[in-house]
Amino acid sequence: MGLFGRESKADTARADAFKAWISARSGHALVSTAMGVVAILDAFTLILGVLAGIAAIILGFKGLETLERKPELMGKRFCYAGMALGGLGICFSLLMWLVIYPWLSQMRAA
Repeated sequence: MGLFGRESKADTARADAFKAWISARSGHALVSTAMGVVAILDAFTLILGVLAGIAAIILGFKGLETLERKPELMGKRFCYAGMALGGLGICFSLLMWLVIYPWLSQMRAA
């Protein structure tokens, strides 16, 4: 579908290439990476940062299991990236809530 007007052959080719790229990868791997990014970006909120990090780690392991069962799929690096970003998001979120926010409240009270 064209952005402004009629669909061109280049638009169709781009859409087909993107569809092929997505279908060649594990869905768990892609969602794991997305949740890992959400965990990093929402580290200042304890609940969403930690939950997104946990989801990223779980989906990363699920993606690795899927890739072992279906070797024709790709996405192992997406799984590892999602798990790493999820772990970092959890660490950053806990660091914010256990160290930085109490330190800021002490600074404000003094």
